[in-house]
Amino acid sequence: MSGARALVLESPKNLQLREFPIPTVGDDDAVLRVEACGLCGTDYEQWLGHLGDWGGGMPIVPGHEIMGFIERIGPTAAKRWRVREGDRVAVEPIIPCGHCADCIAGEYTRCQSDLGYGLYQNIHSAPSLWGGYASHVYLHPKTMVHKLPTDVATDLMTLVNPLSNAIRWVYEVGGAALGKTVVIAGPGQRGLLAAVAARRAGASQIIVTGTSSDRGRLDLALQLGATAVIDVNNEDPVERVIEITGGRLADVVLDVSAGSMAPIIQGVDMVKRGGRIVLAGLKANKPLDGFPIDKAVLREIQLVGVLSAGWESTELAIDIVKHAGETLRPLCTHSFGMDKGTEAVRTLGREVTDGRDAIHITMTPE
Repeated sequence: MSGARALVLESPKNLQLREFPIPTVGDDDAVLRVEACGLCGTDYEQWLGHLGDWGGGMPIVPGHEIMGFIERIGPTAAKRWRVREGDRVAVEPIIPCGHCADCIAGEYTRCQSDLGYGLYQNIHSAPSLWGGYASHVYLHPKTMVHKLPTDVATDLMTLVNPLSNAIRWVYEVGGAALGKTVVIAGPGQRGLLAAVAARRAGASQIIVTGTSSDRGRLDLALQLGATAVIDVNNEDPVERVIEITGGRLADVVLDVSAGSMAPIIQGVDMVKRGGRIVLAGLKANKPLDGFPIDKAVLREIQLVGVLSAGWESTELAIDIVKHAGETLRPLCTHSFGMDKGTEAVRTLGREVTDGRDAIHITMTPE
């Protein structure tokens, strides 16, 4: 093959297969041959055009849950990343500059350079291959690269990114730990993996909420470690949390729901005084009206927005997938080749279905 193939989001709902030159590698960078890319709910928002010009805008190669094999690498990059050609690796979505105030403070998920994969540089930023919906991806010298085991199936290995998000959001930021009570709003892949992470952290009560159409996902949440589930179409979620906790309420509420504002407003009445509401679900740029600010103030409730994972949470995710991956297999529901890219994204958004509930979707170059 003379070049790299990539799906380019030219405009909202318009993915086109294009070919690009495979980048030349210098001393301090590399080229990844993509094995697979997981699909995130953000990919669907991006495809719809809801992200606007955030990041790189369009035209752009989407896909930020990237894994693959080092195809070419410079000697300095190989030494820094401790990898060599042929090694299987995962790539973090954010490329930290290492010099801004947030990077210096160790908070590179907030890096002010806005460099990264799938959501940041568009194809006009050389060498164009900045997303995982492709056969090859350029690895910038400051890319965060994690070596992966070779004996784990592709679909399971693509869970590393969403699991690392769940670990950071519910454990590192949310504070889920021994004896804590956690409410997770939204049983998508990250919500379900947050239940896994909360269980691993020792939380005693893990409550997952969803709609009646999420019945299968709520059942899966119980299999993965949730202690209770709530169908918000048939039960009052606040009253049920009060009942389940005996009035003690939750230590942390994690909102990973897509588009819905109700979990955030309800979270104020679900979380205890001084508790934390972690916001991770995108809402298509809609503002939140009706938020009970006085309650949040008088009860000293913390609201924290989160984006992506970090080094430690990614390493923890790799270890969990390596040693307990088969328990996560029910999450891996669909796989598509790049030639079915639009179908993959529409399946993610529940626009089309083959009769199976789409939870974690993997895209491969073939």
